[in-house]
This record gives sequence, structure tokens and C-alpha cells, in this order.
Amino acid sequence: MREDLNSLLRRTRIVSGFILFFYAATHLLNHSLATFSISTADAAREYFIAFWRNPAAEIFLFASFALHILLGIQAVLRRKSFKMTKREWLQMTFPFVALLALIPHILTTAILSRVFAVTDNYELIFAATLVDPAKASSNVIFFSLMVVLIWTHGVIGIHGLLQTKPLYARLRQTIIGFYWAVPTLALVGFFSGLKEMSFITYAHSQLHEDYYMMTLLMKAIPQEAFPVAMMIEMMTRSYYPLALLAIICLAIGNVVRARYFGRVTVSYPNGKTVKVSGGTTILEASRIGGIPHQSVCGGKGRCTTCRVRIISSDGQLPSPNAHEIKAIERVGIDDDMRLACQLRPKQNLSVAPLLNPENSLAGITSARALTGKEQQTVILFVDIREFTKIAEHKLPFDVVYILNKYYAVCGEIIEANGGRLDKFIGDGIMAIFDNTSDIHQNCFNAVEAASKISKSMAELNAELKSDFDEEMRFGMGIHAGETIVGMMGYGKTVSETAVGDNVNVAARLEELTKSYKCQLVISKYVAEKAKIDIKQFTKDLVKIRGRSEKLEILYLENASTLTV
Repeated sequence: MREDLNSLLRRTRIVSGFILFFYAATHLLNHSLATFSISTADAAREYFIAFWRNPAAEIFLFASFALHILLGIQAVLRRKSFKMTKREWLQMTFPFVALLALIPHILTTAILSRVFAVTDNYELIFAATLVDPAKASSNVIFFSLMVVLIWTHGVIGIHGLLQTKPLYARLRQTIIGFYWAVPTLALVGFFSGLKEMSFITYAHSQLHEDYYMMTLLMKAIPQEAFPVAMMIEMMTRSYYPLALLAIICLAIGNVVRARYFGRVTVSYPNGKTVKVSGGTTILEASRIGGIPHQSVCGGKGRCTTCRVRIISSDGQLPSPNAHEIKAIERVGIDDDMRLACQLRPKQNLSVAPLLNPENSLAGITSARALTGKEQQTVILFVDIREFTKIAEHKLPFDVVYILNKYYAVCGEIIEANGGRLDKFIGDGIMAIFDNTSDIHQNCFNAVEAASKISKSMAELNAELKSDFDEEMRFGMGIHAGETIVGMMGYGKTVSETAVGDNVNVAARLEELTKSYKCQLVISKYVAEKAKIDIKQFTKDLVKIRGRSEKLEILYLENASTLTV
């Protein structure tokens, strides 16, 4: 029951985080419009207010804010160690610092607009920021820090949650650009608005209206509202640091209790042991004991890199929670394997981390790649014909230039069509299409990529003919079937790849393009799964080296003519 509750709390934290992140993004983008003028930002604010200040949205927003803070405090107080990555430290500390400015900002705005019916537009906000020269600089600094810290906290959370998703990986550069653009544009808009307000104030001073900003505030805000706003700021500055100090003391106390009053012994290979309090995760135990332990997602149950094999246990272990069950169903890990970030033992046990902590796996975008698994995979091989003869008559730098142009043409098309470059083998390329769980779509993507490669290679050949008086002939082979996909290699040279008989078949089909003097050979199985018209191809039944049964294949002289 407790594990289910933990999963529910984490899910609540994620959902509330998404709502707050969406609010922050729209709010900051509204700020950015002050770059053009204050009136432009206020015009866009009408739509912002219409959406976020309707009763339903307000309930979701304030509930998300309260829940996210409470769950964040709970997560800090549950920590058994402060040994964290830099990213985890930033994500944990930034919001607590930002709340010093965020709490009075939210409470003052909410009370003035709801209780005193104040129209809290941008003109009023900029005037309030600058009206007191003694506080203007600190107000600007607090606002800027609040934007940077809160946005960074949100970005770290969103990135950690979505980094293993294929769509996120494909749009990674665009999304990262968005992460940088929003706070930058917001701050530019904020400073532009301040500059415009200063200019307007100066213009009014030339007309002998020396207290323009104060007059603006006095007209917009009822006199009885000023003491309330001042009290909110005073109480936040006085009591929030005390509350924060209390949280820090409780967190330190919990860490000390876990470190020196442990009741559970976790044993690792080579005789290493760590004593922790009951309820500490295995991943936290590893960090407490200074034992290297891989965890790409930061211990949030969003990958399987922290998984361990249970060697022995003094009693029955807690059942897998929702996060572990999801991982088990997706990647099919064995029953004696558990996620170290989710398992909270209450008895002594012995474990063995399964992934080499010295290898960086942060770039992997498929959760299935983190554990070897048999699955349906589509393989594409591309190879240049007689490239050695071409290279014999060229300078080394020219050869490198030609190869890189060829790699770029093929690589861009493969990735744009849902594939990933597995390896370069001399002048050959192996690509894997497993972006989706749908074998039909993966086959279609591979065939479409082959057709586009043929078209782009024709353009590249025209360029090379002009520059080097050479043309590259090439062949492609596509096959699909069960393969073993996982992390393979040694030391730092580890990568996600596929192996098995069907990979060899795809390579053999590429070799057959020499015999058939064509650009593309695919298995009939691939054509059927891709649902393409096989009348475009010539059929044959061939003996594949290493296989006893013959294979039905389809070949096409010019793949650029293929209609998919």
C-alpha cells in the first residue's frame, strides 16, 4: 500500500510540475512582449488572464503550486544522503531560493486582484518595481533570479522526465532552444518594460508631474491594500528563512539517522557493505557508501540503468511499485532484477549492480537499449561499390571529404525517417529502425529512407562529377526480424546495437545488389509489413549464406523510382 502511495505521490508531483511549467512558459512569454511595448504585453495579458483566471484553471493552478511545494519538501525530508549529481542539487535547491521572491509576488498579486479588485497590469507592475529608488535595484535582481531559478528547476524536471522518449530525442535541439529562449526573451521584455516606464516617468517630470509612478499606484490600488502588501513582504522576509532553516535541520537529521543508526545492511560484490535505515533505496545506499552506481534519470524510475540483481535477502522484499512494473513490462527484466532507485528493503540483502558505472549512458534515448532484449528490428545496410578504386586516385583529404558528404546524406535521411545510425563500417553504413513499437511503421520508414537516399545520392553524384570527375555507385539491403538489441562493447567503447541472424541477412541482401546490378534488395517480409506495392519490384528466391531455407526477395534497379 505504501509503495502504491509513493507512486501516486510521484505521479502527482509530475502532473503538478507540468501544470506549473506550462503556466510559467505562458507567463514568461507574455513578459517577453514588453520588448515591443508595455501596451502590447497588456493586450496579450487579457488572453492570459482569460485562460488562467477562470475558476477551474485557478483551482488547478493553486492546487498544483501547493502540492508541488509540499511534495518537494517531502522528497527532501525523505533523503537518506546528500550525495547527488550537480543536476539533482540544482533542481532541489533552486526553488527554495526562488520562493523568497516568488511567495510575496504570488500572494500580493492574488490578494490585490481578488480581494481589492486591482487590475494588476504590466504598467502597474513596472511602476511598483521602480517607484522606490532604494529598492528598485533589489527588486530587479530578485525578479531576474526568480525567473532563472524557477525556470531552471522546471527544465531539469521536464528534461529528466522526457529524455528517454523518442519524440523528445528527435526534437532535442528545438526543445533546448525553447528552454533557452523563454527566460531570455522574458528578461529582455522585463528590462525593456522598465526602460519604457522610466522614459514615461521622465517625460511626465518634464511636465512637472514629479510623482507619476506613485500617482499611478495610488489611483490603481486602494489605500487599505498597501498595509496588506507590506505585511506579506515583511512576513515572508522574516519567517520564510526560519521555515527553510527548519527544513534543512530536519533533512540533515534524517541523513544522520540513516548514516549512523542504520538497521539494514546492503552487501555489494567484493565484500563491500553499507548500513542504512529501513526504507532507504538501494541507489541511495550506494551513494551513502560511495559505491559507483549508474542512474541516467537521476533515480526517478524513468529508466532501468540503476537495476540490480538480488543475490540474497533475509526476508521477502517489497513488491514492485508502479514504476518498476512499467519497466518490467516494457523491457522484460528478470524476476530477480529490481530497480535500485525504487527498492526500499527492510531486511539485510545482497545485490549486484548490472551496468558498468564508468560508462556514460546519458545519450541513450531508448529504454529498451539499456537492457538486452529480443525484439523485432528493421535493419538497413548501405555500401559504396568499388570505393577503393575511387580512393586510389584521390588525395587522402579528398577521400575524407567524399566519405563525409556520403555519410551526411545517408545519416540525415535515416534519422529524419525514424532510424538511427548504428555504425560506419569503412564505406558501409548500418542503420536500425526501431523508433516505434509498430513493425509495420518501422519497415515503411526504412523503405522510404532507402528511396530518399537514392534520390539524394543522385544529387551528390552530380556534385562529385563536377568537382572530382567521379560518381559513387551503391547498394542497399533491408531485412526485418527478431534480433538482440542492447548495450554492447567494452570499457568506454560501449554502444547500443543489434546482433543476430536477421542482421546478417540484411547484410547479405546488400551484397546481392552487386549480383543483380541494382540499388535496392529487400526481403518480401519487409515489403509486406511496409504495405508497399510489390509490383514495382522484380521477385526472386535466393539461398542466403548461413541459412538452410531460401528467402523471397524483391529488388529494384533504381530505388529513387520507388513509390511508398
